[in-house]
Amino acid sequence: TMVGGKPLIEYTLQPFLESRKITDIVIVCNKENKKRISGIFPKKKFPHTHLCLGGDSRFESAKNGFLYAEKHISSEKKSTILFHNCGNVLVTRKEIEQSIIMAKKTGACIVARPASDTLKKIDTTKMYVTKTIDRSEIIHAETPQTFQYGMLKKAYTEAKKLHKTYTDESSLVESIGQKISWIPASTFNRKITTQYDLLLTKMILEKDDAVSEKKIVFGLGTDTHRFEKPSKNVRKKSLTLCGVQFSKYPKLDADSDGDVALHALTTAISQALGQGSLGTFATTMYKDNIIDSKKYLEYILYEAKRQQKIITHVGLNFECQEPKIDPLVPLLKASLTRILNLPEAEIGITATTGEKCVSKKITCMAIVTLQRL
Repeated sequence: TMVGGKPLIEYTLQPFLESRKITDIVIVCNKENKKRISGIFPKKKFPHTHLCLGGDSRFESAKNGFLYAEKHISSEKKSTILFHNCGNVLVTRKEIEQSIIMAKKTGACIVARPASDTLKKIDTTKMYVTKTIDRSEIIHAETPQTFQYGMLKKAYTEAKKLHKTYTDESSLVESIGQKISWIPASTFNRKITTQYDLLLTKMILEKDDAVSEKKIVFGLGTDTHRFEKPSKNVRKKSLTLCGVQFSKYPKLDADSDGDVALHALTTAISQALGQGSLGTFATTMYKDNIIDSKKYLEYILYEAKRQQKIITHVGLNFECQEPKIDPLVPLLKASLTRILNLPEAEIGITATTGEKCVSKKITCMAIVTLQRL
């Protein structure tokens, strides 16, 4: 695949070529691609770049790369070995070098991202959910995956004896009882799996062209709710903002959880997409007993994905006496980062007290920037 006149593999390998911690690169490829890749990375220009043939699976291909390094690269240079998927095009040099440092300390390190979605376990028929999994205990493995050479040698030797294969190198090393450390993946270091992933990667790589006015749209949304009046007959419910509950404050009066921030944000995105007001779809969802505002937001985010548009910036402004918003900003940003898969640096949150005119309610205004893929 070509982007900006260059094949994706050039973008993938660039941070490895730039890092002083990388001495040699072994590119594992099939027969059809070997000639093309050797043309991209000729030996005269890239003397420390090697090519070897892969196998019928990821495990076999990775093992072939390891065996090549074992045979052709000196012991000193191969003391630490990284495995990287060329589909993780947007890896950073920082991730590469941090994983090396960590692997030298702990023996093994992978780059991964904490799970942001609600995770469900299903039965073998895939018809029913059997359990909700605590996502705080789950991470999604990306690459590079980095290991000390001796540890890998032992793991591959054991796998050969037992005639076993593994889905990735960390599971291979785990099989000999080695603990795996991890570091957080950078924002865009994700394996290209779907067509949407590819379009997103292209947009990022072609950012100079992508920021043209024709590819950017904006949306504005606002929402206001009063606090519920306390009642002896109604169990006290907590205030929800940006998907975070604050038990110190009462719930906002609404059919849903009353999350003014997510309501305003959903409206802003809907407007940018040329869709209707929040009530055009949220009312129907409420009638189906869906009161979690994150579900309303998910609905409009799906529409954005369908239109091949992604959120690049979010701004929120609260108007309220209580709670004091500024101290809550880190919590609110962290929640929005998980929900929107957007860097905290691209989320702005401000607030005003409204000069004591809004003591019994909260108003939130949202502005979003979306970019066409």
